[in-house]
Amino acid sequence: MEDCLVYFFTGFLDSGKTSVICSWIDGDNFNKKKVLVLCAEEGEEEYIAENYPNANPTVIHVETEEFSKKMMFDLEKQYKPDVIFIEWNGMVSPAEFFEKIDVPRRWLLAAAVVVIDTSTYAEYFRSMQTIFADYYRYCDTVIFNRVDTDVHDIPRLRASCKSVNPGMSINFLDKDNEIISIEDHLPFDLNADPCNIEADDFGLFYTDALDNVKRYNGKRVSLIGRAVVFREFKGKAFAIQRQAYTCCAADMGQINLLCFYDVKPGFPVGQWVKVTGTIRYFEENQGGQKVAIPCLTVEDYAITSKPDNEVIYFN
Repeated sequence: MEDCLVYFFTGFLDSGKTSVICSWIDGDNFNKKKVLVLCAEEGEEEYIAENYPNANPTVIHVETEEFSKKMMFDLEKQYKPDVIFIEWNGMVSPAEFFEKIDVPRRWLLAAAVVVIDTSTYAEYFRSMQTIFADYYRYCDTVIFNRVDTDVHDIPRLRASCKSVNPGMSINFLDKDNEIISIEDHLPFDLNADPCNIEADDFGLFYTDALDNVKRYNGKRVSLIGRAVVFREFKGKAFAIQRQAYTCCAADMGQINLLCFYDVKPGFPVGQWVKVTGTIRYFEENQGGQKVAIPCLTVEDYAITSKPDNEVIYFN
């Protein structure tokens, strides 16, 4: 028997999860499949035929606390689905599913998706950062919907996710469900030579570069950070380092951009420097997944003053 593809959706009530699921069900990829929907949350949108005229899914309403190994295996035996959509209660950590629930062997996780109502994101993120951190750690895709490009700072929305999970795929949809390209909303000019990255935009640059190798590879840039030297690269490279407030105080961490350079005695370790060089990439294994990590081939550097904001904030 072929694999059963599982699509896991989470996000706050009325963020648009049901609408997205219905549009996917009605698409060409699934309308001829035996689809099972497990809905653990009910908002304004409903699973009714008019929302997916080309499909006929089986919809089961179930509370999150009712999810169990027995329930999953019973559903497999009864329905033998080709595709399963799970609409999870956004106030319950995805860990309650991914860490605690066993599923049949042929169930294959195809995507774990967070759907976010951008109009309420800033307020919710400030007061419920731990919940969003769980979303981003357990999911591989984010959909920001209802985006108003005149109001919302798209690069910083993106960076708030990438700082927690660099491998995430992030999509932006406007109020008409049209895709928005982040390339039109960067606060720096990648066509400049070199492209000057302001100190406050370091985190945005880094997270965007993680996800867009073709956009950045070979670009000349200037960046500001604190110079540090790691023992394993002694004499061959240094790093410019920034402290990053990724989610909450407990998640304060560091971003290190490796800079290849002939480091000689007298190098200003611990001081703030402005570095100019060309972006290159190397591969690093993160959780079993190969991630392209940006680095810099340095042309020159100069000691500079520390920025007004030493810590990077992604929100």
